[in-house]
Amino acid sequence: MSEKTENDRHYWQLVDTFIGIANEKAQTIDRSIIGPSLLYSASRFNAYMLSAVSPTVEAFNENKEAAIKYYLAQHEEMMRENFDDFAANFDKYRNANS
Repeated sequence: MSEKTENDRHYWQLVDTFIGIANEKAQTIDRSIIGPSLLYSASRFNAYMLSAVSPTVEAFNENKEAAIKYYLAQHEEMMRENFDDFAANFDKYRNANS
């Protein structure tokens, strides 16, 4: 299996895992805090990822704005794709997540 295919498989497994946890938690806690907690977790992990490739705090700070711009663009693209997908499949998805 190629690395890209292996990474894709891991990517979608993680997506399914995170969504599964969110859906499970939605059964017992206020749903309005689940999305923001996922966003905060992603932001925290992405800051860690930048630090992991930065040899110094100066390098981290030099690359911070570019990383923020990248992640904001990625998030917007993902949001638009998912909102469009939900609009196209509204009844099917709404009933599955009730």
